[in-house]
Amino acid sequence: MRRPAVAILALALALAVAAPAAFAGDLAGRVNPFAGTQPGPGTFGGGHNFPGAALPFGMVQFGPDTTPSAPHSGGYDHRDNHLKGFSLTHLSGAGCALYGDFPFLPTTEPLDSSPAMAGGPGLDGRFQPGFSHSEEAAWPGFYEVRLNPAGGGDIDTALTATTRTGMARFEFPANPHASVLIDAGGSAQPDDSAAVAVDPGRREISGTASSGLFCGQRPRYRVYFAAVFDRRFDAYGTWQGGALDRGGRAAEDSQSPAANPRTTAQAGAYATFDTRRNRFVTARVGISFVSVEGARANLAAESKGRGFGTIGRLARKRWNQALGRIRVSGGPDPLLATFYTALYHAFLAPRTFNDVGGAYPGMDGQIHQAGDRTQYADFSGWDTYRTQVQLLALLAPERASDMMKSLLADAEQSGCLPRWPYANGQSMTMVGDSADPLLASAAAFGAGDFDHQAALEAMVRGATQPCRSANGEYLQRQGLSSYMALGYVPFDLDTNTRNANSIYGDPDAVWGSAATTLEYAVDDFAIAQLAARSLHDRATYGAFMRRSANWRRLFNPASGMVEPRYADGRFQAPYDNLGGGGFVEGNSAQYTWMVPQDPAGLIARMGGPGKAADRLDRFLRVLNGGPGGTHADHALLGNEPTLQTPWLYDWMRRPYRTQAAVRRALLTLYDASPEGYPGNDDLGTLSSWYVFGALGLYPEVPGVGVLAIGSPLFARAEIRLPHRRRALILAAAQRVTSTGSGKGRHRQVRSLSPVAAPYIQSLRIDGRAYAKPWTTYCALARGATLSFRLGARPDRRWGAAAAAAPPSFGPGRPMPKGDCAP
Repeated sequence: MRRPAVAILALALALAVAAPAAFAGDLAGRVNPFAGTQPGPGTFGGGHNFPGAALPFGMVQFGPDTTPSAPHSGGYDHRDNHLKGFSLTHLSGAGCALYGDFPFLPTTEPLDSSPAMAGGPGLDGRFQPGFSHSEEAAWPGFYEVRLNPAGGGDIDTALTATTRTGMARFEFPANPHASVLIDAGGSAQPDDSAAVAVDPGRREISGTASSGLFCGQRPRYRVYFAAVFDRRFDAYGTWQGGALDRGGRAAEDSQSPAANPRTTAQAGAYATFDTRRNRFVTARVGISFVSVEGARANLAAESKGRGFGTIGRLARKRWNQALGRIRVSGGPDPLLATFYTALYHAFLAPRTFNDVGGAYPGMDGQIHQAGDRTQYADFSGWDTYRTQVQLLALLAPERASDMMKSLLADAEQSGCLPRWPYANGQSMTMVGDSADPLLASAAAFGAGDFDHQAALEAMVRGATQPCRSANGEYLQRQGLSSYMALGYVPFDLDTNTRNANSIYGDPDAVWGSAATTLEYAVDDFAIAQLAARSLHDRATYGAFMRRSANWRRLFNPASGMVEPRYADGRFQAPYDNLGGGGFVEGNSAQYTWMVPQDPAGLIARMGGPGKAADRLDRFLRVLNGGPGGTHADHALLGNEPTLQTPWLYDWMRRPYRTQAAVRRALLTLYDASPEGYPGNDDLGTLSSWYVFGALGLYPEVPGVGVLAIGSPLFARAEIRLPHRRRALILAAAQRVTSTGSGKGRHRQVRSLSPVAAPYIQSLRIDGRAYAKPWTTYCALARGATLSFRLGARPDRRWGAAAAAAPPSFGPGRPMPKGDCAP
């Protein structure tokens, strides 16, 4: 039986990047890109990740799109066994579909008619081959699969990538009409235009597509490609709709999917090869959001003259460098795989958006120059401000600083800071004003190389006056005038549903008035912190710290819950705290905990630490209870409003319960399998939560460098801080157990599995005893060694003193003196 060529190639690549003896392992080899590609026991459809070939923050994410179960951003569902094609762009982990542009599909089917699906997007079913997971493999920067078409022999496909280019290598059976189809109208969302051009002399197919409508939002984007094949075309042609043009060199189509979502532009091209003597066909392809010429320039700069194996090896080297910023050891292999898989996913977004020469399309529709920085796109702001931006700032501050510069460029070009931008469009996806905590958190965790004054001016502008984009499609803060007048967004304005047409048709429409109020309070807190810590602006600090307490206006003392409130001051009565309106992807029982800037204030209103802790115990009995349940809706890594919840015990003088709850989540909600994510990864949000949780640290307070302390999952973690001679080391090699009973009871030190020892018995930082369940980024930024002694039973005294409680930021807190003040 013939061994698959892709399997031979995979083996060759693996051997080529074998780690030297001094290296702690090939970290890329621990990653499973298939993790989170199938819905698991949680809600929101699993991770929505994709297993394609990409580099960290790459423009190109070249991977498979499956059918029929994958109508989401990842484009791939592990339950599927048929492929639609291999598209060049993906969005990692979001709940709605986007990108999936220019799918390539190898086939031996005769092209006797247009391959376009009649009356719908994509290609006709006869061109959609089957595949088996047993003949599929992936690692960072590489993907391979054997396709099993209905007719003809198997087709082996392997993909790899650079930042702005991809390379596909196909091995066909011996066949006189083996073809590669490129569907310019095959994006994940309907295309309003698609065009292709064939240049047989250059062995090139190029084209463009325009798509959008992410989560029903208005922004469109345009993207271009140029693909160069390694051998001449034996035949070629194009299609437009249902018409095939053999020998055609150009085709284009346009439709109006915004008016009729069932319509999409249909245009594509194909190249045919006689593979009876040489079964291999390789295509190099570049993309650009500027022009076909930009795609060609990207292709020339990043992959010209390099073979498939070279690019694959370089991709794996780049990933090993990125993953090597954290070295963990002293744990079971499955946990190491889960950790590095999560870290891998945290490095997939945002997307590099400028060409190699610096050009990119701005939010004003004009072409701009990034200069000596990188312009990034695709910020899942409502999600990533809670975890990912802090992780990227810690590990890659130069990149994270460029990301903040990108947000400020977006604001300069459109007039407003973005909330959930994709490509060069302002999207109103989700709620709140998430650029505020993104900017403040990046600065707090070491990625402050951006214009803080310009950032503060943009933040204050959007928080004090209606900021509408020039095209009128985007409003930065809905319900702002009422929020400023009342201190909350009133329930009177609430559409009470995400899917109401008014939300997408009317930028002023309010979705989730209570959730929006809580988000605005966090956003205002972030503004206050940037004003104080970076610019020493006392007036702005005081004004926005007062606004950061607006969550209190929605705390109903009668129920002890955060609830929506009418403009006249009334709470709705009766109100259903599980199914009532006013919230976004959650309910009152879940959102009541979302006051990360002032946990002490919330705890006091719940009756003090004891009562609050008992209530939190009940809430966390079920870790992934769903949006309508009485327990946590993905509170421990499944949906964002409750990601911070298990760490609140540190403020309740019961840090051992944080240690237990986080450890339970790490071990029961996550693994490196296709079902291993409890909810949408949302461009690395949940993955970053896992990384922080496994390290035993968490950025609980957006906009401030406070780190809540849990317990490390591994015996040793070494974080290589950029530009620092000294690393940040978290060591838990010695674990304490107790034996005997009564007077004969004694303590002994011995090694335990991390699974069996979640509880801190003692902690030393650089050799000095430390008894607080929190620290700060600044305290660790120059490097430090945290030495944990862990045990199988809780030490209820460690970190429980009232004086040890982490800081809480109520409205009367004095302005901090400098960046590093807690």
